[in-house]
Amino acid sequence: MVDATADALDATRVFIYTHVADTGAPPTSDEIAAHFGISPKEARDRLRTLGATKRVIVSKEKGEIWMSGPFSALPTRFRVHGAATSWWANCAWDMLGIPASLSISARVETSCACCDEPITIDVDADAGPLCGEGLVHIFLPARRWYEDIGYT
Repeated sequence: MVDATADALDATRVFIYTHVADTGAPPTSDEIAAHFGISPKEARDRLRTLGATKRVIVSKEKGEIWMSGPFSALPTRFRVHGAATSWWANCAWDMLGIPASLSISARVETSCACCDEPITIDVDADAGPLCGEGLVHIFLPARRWYEDIGYT
């Protein structure tokens, strides 16, 4: 039986986010199991519970972390480079959320959704994005994002 107490789930979530921030990728269920001294099945159960609360999004196919917003476990067209680590972001909103959530300066690389022209944005830890213009189009209203978060 998994220890699905609020404290255990919070500790797991903190471990996930710390791991992503430090390494650029989320931990696997095996790494979560080893860190907490639990079985891989118990780790996957914790991930499912966290997924049900939308704290992390778990891949239906593999049972591993897919998203831990604003971070993506899979490559996307939104790449964020910090001084020592790089991360994939889920969307344009999240690509700016990563430097903000980590309180770091970073370089963001993406491309225009219409013409595929490369876009680079430098983000200052104190001042935010260092660019004068741009447009982000979000296709769905926020209330519908989790209907199909991969599309959103």
